[in-house]
Amino acid sequence: MKLKLQRKIVLPILVLMIVPTILLSVLFFVSMQRLSYENHVEKIEHAFNLIEERTRQIESDFYTKQRLISELTVLDPLEVYAYEGDKLLYSNQANVNLSIDEMKSRYKAPQRYEIRNRTYENLNTGVYIVIDKRAICFDVLELYKPYLILIIISILITLKVILLASDSLSKPVSILLEGYNDIIAGNFKNDIEIKREDELGLLGQAFNEMKAQIAIGSNRFLQMKKFNEDILQSISTGIITTNEVGEIRNCNDFAMQMIERVMCLDKEKPKIIRTLMMQINETIERMDSINRVAYFNEYNTKAAIYLDITTALMKRSSGEFVGVICSFNDITSRKKIEENVERIDRLASLGQLSAALVHEIRNPLSGIKMGAQILNKRLSEHLETSEQDIFEAMIKETDRLDLLMTDLLNFSKPKIPKAQIVDVFEVIDRALLFSEKRIREKMALIHMKDQMRGIQVLFDKGQLIQVFLNIIANALDAIELKGKLEIAVEYFDKEDGQGVLVLFEDNGSGIKKENMNTIFDPFFTTRETGTGLGLSVVHKLIISNKGNIEIDSIEAVGTVVKIYLPMYRSA
Repeated sequence: MKLKLQRKIVLPILVLMIVPTILLSVLFFVSMQRLSYENHVEKIEHAFNLIEERTRQIESDFYTKQRLISELTVLDPLEVYAYEGDKLLYSNQANVNLSIDEMKSRYKAPQRYEIRNRTYENLNTGVYIVIDKRAICFDVLELYKPYLILIIISILITLKVILLASDSLSKPVSILLEGYNDIIAGNFKNDIEIKREDELGLLGQAFNEMKAQIAIGSNRFLQMKKFNEDILQSISTGIITTNEVGEIRNCNDFAMQMIERVMCLDKEKPKIIRTLMMQINETIERMDSINRVAYFNEYNTKAAIYLDITTALMKRSSGEFVGVICSFNDITSRKKIEENVERIDRLASLGQLSAALVHEIRNPLSGIKMGAQILNKRLSEHLETSEQDIFEAMIKETDRLDLLMTDLLNFSKPKIPKAQIVDVFEVIDRALLFSEKRIREKMALIHMKDQMRGIQVLFDKGQLIQVFLNIIANALDAIELKGKLEIAVEYFDKEDGQGVLVLFEDNGSGIKKENMNTIFDPFFTTRETGTGLGLSVVHKLIISNKGNIEIDSIEAVGTVVKIYLPMYRSA
């Protein structure tokens, strides 16, 4: 910056001041050289005329030639040659004896030498005088040397003054530039120092004040930016921003965590990425906001996750469209609460209806069974085997219907739970013992993590056994031969409290996505021999004991049943 400014200042001044001085000096020197040359020419012509005049006044040839030579001596230091015919009569150059041709050949360079000659016929003599232009130039230089030295000194002094003046101007500008670079680099600590009392000094003070204001504004901006970034990274809402063509530009930590939570890292274009990008692109096409709820499965635990996804247009203050902002919230808890409330409402209504139906059906059912038994006993001697099998089938079906009515009555009016201190692993062991026959039939591999043996919960012991039996039975029905069932017990800590979590994870057929919302509904079953009351009763027993149940399942992968139980805390 300094060098450029100096060049811009110095060069014009040099052109305006020094160049004219040099030009005038050169013109003066050329003029003096020309004047000296003309003086030499005039002197020679005068000498030629004087010689001609004076030699005519003398009649003797000898004295005439002597007069000629005498007049020629005054022409020193010019080189003079006088020839009588072709013979050299006189020369002021020592030890030189040149013929006319040799002399002309010696001084033939017209740029340097000029030969003036005059022929005197009365003497048969020719005079040649050589003008050395270079010698004239050196003579002029020697004559005007003091003036040339004075001009050079003046030019040098002028140049120095110009450099000092430009440095005095460019140095403050350079200091201001360094201060500007400090501002760009974010360094606001060093003030610039311009120790002057003129406008540049005032400019330096104003620059320092501006720098202080910029520092204050930058600190506020950085604090606000960091505050906004902290808010963006801390909120439990995923934020993704894109440009106007849908290319992702930024996302916060929650968005990354949620995407990693539900995506398979080895899978190209996982479902959550496809869902988000499709909604973003649709927003760009429609140029309007979109709000949808999407369902996903957590990759590691297979847990169901519901995301409320909203995409909206991002615009500048001028209204120019610059991209899309996509925000999504995890509404799994809210969704499950809504489903539980809806399920409880359905179950309450269904329970009232079921209780009334049980009483209405049981009485005629008992009469049908009794009549079938009496007829079978009285007519057994007259019936064929196939006919007797029909009576036995009727009696078995009435027994099955009576069992169904009992389950239905238990569902509609379950036994009031009695809170007891129950050892969880003791109940699990008993449930596995009761299910041992079915386990052997399936050759199932049961793996139980029992590091937490001795853990106790508050629950009705009989109802807890009934819950675990139902869950184990469902798992054994879902797995193939040599399938696997893992059972684990651990503590849990949620916003709504602490307790014990019992997990049953199988690698069976799983549950279809469209059936997940109806698995706790009464009479819903996918098995030909099932009543559809098992999970309904389980859900009702757990809720009545102040617990909770969640089921996550992926078809053809497996199912995870999570049972949250209230933990017993000794006083």
